[in-house]
Amino acid sequence: MRAPDPFDLIFARGSMLAWDPPAPRPGAPALLLLHGAACGAWVWAEGFGARLAAAGFPVFAPTFNRGSTHRPAGLADYADDARAAIAAIHRPVVIIGHSLGGLVAQRLLDQPGVAGIALLAPAPPEGLAWANWRLAMADPPLWRAVARMTEPGAGAAQGALLRRALFSAAMPEAQALRHIARMGSESRSALLEAQAPQPVPPAWGVGKPAVIYGARRDPLVPPDAVVRTAAWHAAPFALLDGMAHAMMLDWGWEGLAERLLAWVEETWK
Repeated sequence: MRAPDPFDLIFARGSMLAWDPPAPRPGAPALLLLHGAACGAWVWAEGFGARLAAAGFPVFAPTFNRGSTHRPAGLADYADDARAAIAAIHRPVVIIGHSLGGLVAQRLLDQPGVAGIALLAPAPPEGLAWANWRLAMADPPLWRAVARMTEPGAGAAQGALLRRALFSAAMPEAQALRHIARMGSESRSALLEAQAPQPVPPAWGVGKPAVIYGARRDPLVPPDAVVRTAAWHAAPFALLDGMAHAMMLDWGWEGLAERLLAWVEETWK
């Protein structure tokens, strides 16, 4: 079956990409995709969103509003963006959050309308300070490149370094650099907040299912952070070989999409 194309959907706090399933599953939850730092909804439009919709699920992907120079957005603003998107969908949603978007997803676990969460290389409830410090000690050039990702044009200038963190060796260089060149804008307030421990309710405490996927060689959200996130939520997890941090764009993303769909289909039969 042909994968559907995305379209723009206007909601109270902006617009989001949406994919209509060609053969909807009766009673299936919608899937809300939350992107990570320095990205936008476009990361899901390279194939991942369409694959989920082709399996019968309505799929939605907002871009966080970063605010302005005078009032940059914080994590609470990103959570408000996601809440407004959920309200516009008018059905229960499973939030699929990547990296910083995974942290926002965790903060929303106790919200009405959220049926569960799936996390991809998520920023952990403990915050990113420990992982950030370790990266600075282990690989200072890469740490500096990551720290400068939010500067205009920095992604393209630091492409070779960032490729090591974001993509596996199997990812064609031209394709990786094309994605990196699109990255950049991010609220420094949100990034600073994400360094500290966050008010994240455990999934088991609110009675909602969760699953966590990490990349075994991810220097930004390392495997031990993924394990601790899974322990906090008492949730199953998998550490994937052959993938790096930008999992929904990396070479072999189709296998991750299939794992994710298998979990959603089994959980919401």
